[in-house]
Amino acid sequence: MIKVIIDYKFLSWNNYIGKCRTNVYIANKVKQDETELVKYKFMGLPKITNYPVSIEFKWHIKNKQSDLDGRCCKNILDGIVRAGILVDDSVKYINKITHIYIPDTTDYVEVNIADGE
Repeated sequence: MIKVIIDYKFLSWNNYIGKCRTNVYIANKVKQDETELVKYKFMGLPKITNYPVSIEFKWHIKNKQSDLDGRCCKNILDGIVRAGILVDDSVKYINKITHIYIPDTTDYVEVNIADGE
């Protein structure tokens, strides 16, 4: 199992869509920045070789008014692939994604990857 804590508040889908509507270049910059952040958090970890995997996102959220369905894992998955930990983020390699909400005093996400069993 791989466990990584990313101490960063990722943009919600609603905020990201708002940026896309405002300026596609800004939205693309946010996507690239978030993807690169994740890539560097995962670099150096062992590559997954036993597929498919299940991935659990534990969203530590400060604001109780936040929507759990608005949490965006796309940039996280893309960053994990860019780091070389996962071959791809298609259903051939990931068969389960779970989102868990944890009330907290700060916003961050814990990513747990369990290799195929």
